[in-house]
Amino acid sequence: MKHKEKTKHIASVVMKISKEQNVIADVQASINTIIFLLKDNAQLRGFLQSKRFSMDQKGELIHSVFKDLLHPIVRELIVLYADDNPIIFLRNFSFYFNSLVKNELNIATVSAHTADELSKEEKEELKKQIEKIIGKNTEFSTLVDSSLIGGLKLRIDNVFLDASIKTKMENLRKDLIQQ
Repeated sequence: MKHKEKTKHIASVVMKISKEQNVIADVQASINTIIFLLKDNAQLRGFLQSKRFSMDQKGELIHSVFKDLLHPIVRELIVLYADDNPIIFLRNFSFYFNSLVKNELNIATVSAHTADELSKEEKEELKKQIEKIIGKNTEFSTLVDSSLIGGLKLRIDNVFLDASIKTKMENLRKDLIQQ
């Protein structure tokens, strides 16, 4: 089994276990915590990649240090894969697991680009309309892009929708040039 396929398989097994135990949110939070710590802490990265410590030593230290911070499933996962390249494994695992969580909880990631800052009420209304149209809950964020002139650009997971005035004007210009 290739490395990424193995990681995907492990993520699906952990998702299944998390779902059976009703701890998906706890496991996801623990995974996000360890990913944050790996980005932020060079000593932790060095420890996990070190060959000076045996697997038993790493396991003992991981269990004692992260006892109250990480879910037991995630601690075991770190211990099991501490001998491989744990940083790459955990990053890939995090990506796959978070994708499975979004799929399980019917969540789409939506990024709205607008020409002007939206009020809180406008953001909520836009979020509601998008959720109604796509039939999913959303992780919604907005970004201001003054080059749009007006209108809206949306990214819904990996789908891009562009209803900005800037793009409409560029398309109109292209059409006029072709005629």
